[in-house]
Amino acid sequence: MNKRILITIIIIISIVASVWLFLVNKQKLPSLVFISSVPENNAVFVDIKGEIVISLNRNIAQEDGDALKVKILPDEKVKIAYQGNKIRISPETELKTNTKYEIFIYHKEKEIYKMSFTTFPFTEQQIVEEGSKQTEADLAFDEKYKSFLTNYPWYQSLPIEKNEYRIVYDFEKNSFRIRFKLFVQEGQKVLLIQKAIEDLKSIGLREPIEYYIIDYQP
Repeated sequence: MNKRILITIIIIISIVASVWLFLVNKQKLPSLVFISSVPENNAVFVDIKGEIVISLNRNIAQEDGDALKVKILPDEKVKIAYQGNKIRISPETELKTNTKYEIFIYHKEKEIYKMSFTTFPFTEQQIVEEGSKQTEADLAFDEKYKSFLTNYPWYQSLPIEKNEYRIVYDFEKNSFRIRFKLFVQEGQKVLLIQKAIEDLKSIGLREPIEYYIIDYQP
């Protein structure tokens, strides 16, 4: 056989083998499979300015580009970028607050991943405004509470808990309520009431002290 013909045959075989190997390797490219996402599926309080990042099991090849499709509901204007094994979805404007979004990823018309998340319920401006209102309410409450403690300085020492009785203040009756925790003989009751009065004196009360009794109820 002519040496030149032999070399030509070898070159042709090499080219055919190279093409065959390329086609085989291309056919063996693994299917795209979801690995993880940020935010996670079913996440709540998601930043309305945040980026959605979906990680796949392999790098996105050039031939995957046209086969990949991303859908977001409710519809938003987003920029989609493929970077390594990641799909990056960046909203062009802020997402809506307190809204549930769904993301669908398709490859060759087949859905390979679906996720949802719910955005933060308030904007930064609303948080600042609500915080200001809350601060005003807190200040008003503090003033009222200070005034209350001025009129009832002993209130923070209540209730008074003893083995035999419990003492609280009844604002409807404007008097202290002494409730017996166990059955007490009439003779003991007088002594315990006097002991309860001394307990009230110890937290700043002065006689006469208005009170009423509730007997033990099993």
